[in-house]
Amino acid sequence: MVKPGADPNSGSLSTRLPLIFGVSGHRDLRVADVPQLRAQLSQVFARFRAAYPHTPFQLLTPLAEGADRLAADVALELEIDLLVPLPMKQREYEQDFATAGSLADFRSLLGRAKAHWEIPMTTGAGAEDRTRQYAEVGELIVRHSHVLILFWDGKDNRKVGGTAWVKKRRERWVKMASATSSPREPMTCGPTIQVVTSRASSRSPRMRPATIGELPPAAAEYAAKLSRPSAKKQKPLPSYQSAFWAMNSFNAAASDLSALKEPQ
Repeated sequence: MVKPGADPNSGSLSTRLPLIFGVSGHRDLRVADVPQLRAQLSQVFARFRAAYPHTPFQLLTPLAEGADRLAADVALELEIDLLVPLPMKQREYEQDFATAGSLADFRSLLGRAKAHWEIPMTTGAGAEDRTRQYAEVGELIVRHSHVLILFWDGKDNRKVGGTAWVKKRRERWVKMASATSSPREPMTCGPTIQVVTSRASSRSPRMRPATIGELPPAAAEYAAKLSRPSAKKQKPLPSYQSAFWAMNSFNAAASDLSALKEPQ
C-alpha cells in the first residue's frame, strides 16, 4: 500500500524515473562490523549519486532483521525512499521477530516507508509455506531491482530464499536477459554488488567488510568517454550503464521542465 496521505503523482520527483536498488543479506550481523558495513553501503550509494545526480533512488527491502534493516536505515539517512514487499500478511511476518525491540524496529521502519504491500499466500503459514513466501519476495527483488546489493560472506548454505539463492536467481535472470531471444531488455539488469559480511554465528575467521562489484563511473567521466572520437574503438560500456545514463539525462531534462512550469 502507498503510505497514507501520500500522493504518488505529487512532488518534485513525480516526473523523474527512479533507480531501484534491491538488498538481500544475512540476518545475524556481527555487531562490531555494523559501522563498517554502513560505511561500505554509504560509499556505494555515493558512487551512484555521483554518476546519476538527477536520478531519485529507491530501496526495495522486506525489512528482515540484520542486513535488510541496516540498508533501510542508511537509505533513510540519505533520503532514499523505501519500498517494502512483505512476504506474507504483516501479522504473520511479525512472528519472525522474537523480541519486542526487533518488532518495534520493524514497525518503525515500515511506518517510514514510501509504500508497502503483501505478497499473497495461497495456503497456510506452515514452515514450508513460509519458506516459499520468502523465496517469492527474494524473486521479486531479483527481478525488479536495477542494482542488487548483497550483504554476504560468499558461502552457499543452500537455503531457498537465502542470499546465495538470491545471487543465483539474479545470475539466471541476467543470463536470460542477455539472450537474443529474450523479450526482456538486457540493459535493465544492472550490476550485483557484494558487501563482504561475516555472520555472527559463523566459526570461520572474521572477514573484513569490503565492497566487491562494478561501481559506475562519475557522470563527467562517462560523458567524456562518449565524446571522444576514439570512443568507438574502446571497449563498450555495459548496456545497463547506457540505460542508466539515458535515464539520468531524461531526469535532468524533466527537472528543468518542471521548474519552468512552476506557478509564478
